[in-house]
Amino acid sequence: QRQAQGLAQNRAQGGGPVGSMSQGGPPGVYTPAPAPIPFGATQGRSDEREREICRSAMYGAVSFQPRRPNRRTELNASQAALKHGRPQTIPADPLQPSTAEAAFFDRAKLHLSRKELAPDKPPGSRRHTPYTEFLKCLHLFGAGILNKEELLLLLRGLFMQGHAPKSGANAGGGASNPAVASDAQELLREFEEVMIGRGPYADQETTLKDKSKYGALSSREFDSTDTEKISPSYRTYPGDYPHNLFFSHSGQTENDASVLNTKTICAPRDKAAKQKGINSPEDYDGVRVRRNAYEETMFRIEDERFEVDMAIERNVMAMRQVEPIAEECTQIRENEEKDGQPIGRMHYKLRTRTLNCAQLNAIARLYGDSGDEVLQHLMRHPIAVLPIVYQRLREKDAEWRKAKAELSKRWKTLTEANYEGSLDMQCYFKKKEVESIFSASEMLEECKDAEEFADEPDKLRSSSVTKPFLPQFFLSEPEDKHLLFQPHLRLPFNNDMAHKDAMDCIILQSLNGPSLHSSDRERAARIWSEFMAPWFKFPAHWLLKESRESVKPDKNSTIVRFAAGQSVRTAFGDGKILSVIEGNPAASLRYKVRLPFGVAYVRPSGIMHGLSSKDQTGFVRSGDKMETMDVPRESNAKKLAQSCELLFATEHMYVFMRFYCLLVSILSDTRDHVHQLEKRLGGKKFNYAGIVASLHQLISRDIESKAYESYCRKATKEKVHQL
Repeated sequence: QRQAQGLAQNRAQGGGPVGSMSQGGPPGVYTPAPAPIPFGATQGRSDEREREICRSAMYGAVSFQPRRPNRRTELNASQAALKHGRPQTIPADPLQPSTAEAAFFDRAKLHLSRKELAPDKPPGSRRHTPYTEFLKCLHLFGAGILNKEELLLLLRGLFMQGHAPKSGANAGGGASNPAVASDAQELLREFEEVMIGRGPYADQETTLKDKSKYGALSSREFDSTDTEKISPSYRTYPGDYPHNLFFSHSGQTENDASVLNTKTICAPRDKAAKQKGINSPEDYDGVRVRRNAYEETMFRIEDERFEVDMAIERNVMAMRQVEPIAEECTQIRENEEKDGQPIGRMHYKLRTRTLNCAQLNAIARLYGDSGDEVLQHLMRHPIAVLPIVYQRLREKDAEWRKAKAELSKRWKTLTEANYEGSLDMQCYFKKKEVESIFSASEMLEECKDAEEFADEPDKLRSSSVTKPFLPQFFLSEPEDKHLLFQPHLRLPFNNDMAHKDAMDCIILQSLNGPSLHSSDRERAARIWSEFMAPWFKFPAHWLLKESRESVKPDKNSTIVRFAAGQSVRTAFGDGKILSVIEGNPAASLRYKVRLPFGVAYVRPSGIMHGLSSKDQTGFVRSGDKMETMDVPRESNAKKLAQSCELLFATEHMYVFMRFYCLLVSILSDTRDHVHQLEKRLGGKKFNYAGIVASLHQLISRDIESKAYESYCRKATKEKVHQL
């Protein structure tokens, strides 16, 4: 009306219409007033244009209202991330009540609005009603001022009486109306169910549950002594199990409780029996089941592939959701710059449930420790942060896909190397059987209880894997050559077995084991040359290399010094020492030896061991020298057969001989098995020499045990456990 009056007055005075006349236009044409120019803008913009911008936003809400300045106590993004942690959604969803809670509050409001609970006089304020008092009590409980018992005490009086007087002519409430009292009791019972797990003391209730006897135990760890066995797989709960603590659920009706199992528990069929493998689903525990090294590698590859795929898919999911929002933010910002508007005048806020927790976690993962702070910035300034986040998501997607392509090559190599071994589940258990049955303690027990095992062979621990290598026990030997010293334990052994391979492995192990002094190595070499070689009839050239490398030529460092007149076996044949040439202390020790083809000067490393003398003269060791000793010989004395060797030794020597026999037997059995495979499969080479070479590399620590096992599996799958 004022605009019309002003226009009429202007026309009466002979002026033109309100506005401005366009240049060059006809007189009297009306032009609207220009739009106001905001502070910091280069040009104005109409209200209709701004409303159009607000309507065009699909994923957020646009506003041009002035921004409220930050309060002095308001936290910045870094402080908010440190205090509140990672948001679940952006923007945050309001807390929604459950169906039971909403129904309870509706019934409580209806009950507190009854006229029986109203005061007899009108209140001073319309807000002073029983329902507002009810909300105040809940607020005090949520603030931690009241505990649960105090809250129930206040609400009992409020539901029963409200604001009505308890006595007098206008008395009301539950004191005079049984129906109100009954409804109040029903509301209190429902309120106690709603309060389960609620309030500031809910964490204390959860902690009380976790700290109880059964709070940290899984069902398979329950004590079943006082339980009743209902079926082969089900038992009742223990008698002291707190059902009220663990089976209290809000909103559970009688029909729900009738179909839920709260009396029996699934338990293993026999928890006391320690059996290998898995006999029933109740016995299975994926964490504790032992896997072999190949299966563990396959599981690790699968875990790595799963984690990489999940990281890429989560990133793609977040990128797919952020892309249209980032495009919208970029378009709005560009339009603002074209319109000449200042930065910060427009406010952009994301709509509800635009980004969920999975997408927010994917975004936070890109920035590591600063992820929560970035999400706080995203919550406050989405129009500036979202385009940057989207670009980062694209970069990470390309980076992770490139890394996956590189990892796939390694995964393929490891899968090819470990797939076949992962299928051999019995190899691990067979190997453990061999290790347990052929331990040093078991061997000593077999030696002590040899007569008992001879009477009752079933008491001896054995299996199909170890049976070929177990000794035989007996009480008598029919052959006359064994009657001088009656044996009770016998091992299958002959000179055609793989002695050379076993000897090379043991020597190599001694060199690659704990560091040895040069004298210790020479002593170990003398065991081979003086004991093992004559006992098992080893050729002299087997030991020549080790003897040359371990024995020092100077006389001060020589461990064994032979005497003149002693018969010895050298690397060049059997002979007799004529004299010992010592020379000065720094000179090398040499022996003058008569050989079948002449006289030779031999160094100590060239002499393997001594030979028995045929005359009455014997040689014994005194310190580090060999001395002569007259040995009386009786013509009518009972003698040991020439084909037999007799040794008196300690338990350590017995264990060493047993282990040596086991090693030789395993290598010989493998060699025979490989040769049989070659004959059976038409000359295909399985390369027993390659197995021994790989074993040498394993002892020298040039390869890992898994690589050695893989090579053995390629050569022969049946003998992997013993190799």
